[in-house]
Amino acid sequence: MKLKVEVNGRNEFQIAEREGGAFINGEETSYSLHKKSSNEFLLYQNQHVYQISVVESHDSTLTLNINGEEFSVSTKDHIAQILEDLGMDVITNEVINEINAPMPGTIIDIAVSEGQEIQEGDTILILEAMKMENIIKSPVNATIQKIHIGKGQNVEKNQVLVSF
Repeated sequence: MKLKVEVNGRNEFQIAEREGGAFINGEETSYSLHKKSSNEFLLYQNQHVYQISVVESHDSTLTLNINGEEFSVSTKDHIAQILEDLGMDVITNEVINEINAPMPGTIIDIAVSEGQEIQEGDTILILEAMKMENIIKSPVNATIQKIHIGKGQNVEKNQVLVSF
């Protein structure tokens, strides 16, 4: 398992586990972890002993007490790292008020009408591009304000199709 670990919001480490040890930022290290109780551990690493207590745990963030000092530790697994690299980890409060054509193509069906209330995930229209039918779905719960295109119409990339 590969993890990205951030300590106190500053220090970042790449950890790749292997049997009997790990690679931390590419350097091999050996360790042994022993569970004392449900939230207390002893870590033996490079002739050092660390007493670790889990103070708080929330999603991928832990507050740890290590030898009497408190640390905030957040982790990201391989999938979370890929999503972050793709920019898909950011939650925005952006208001979406229109759907634009994701690519040039031809409108082959329109599944909504002006004034219709729709739910996130409802089919709005079908766009044919490169001999493939692309179902365009609503990204939000909304009311259709205006349909800017018609069935059979050719559209360009980023052209406004529907307004909410």
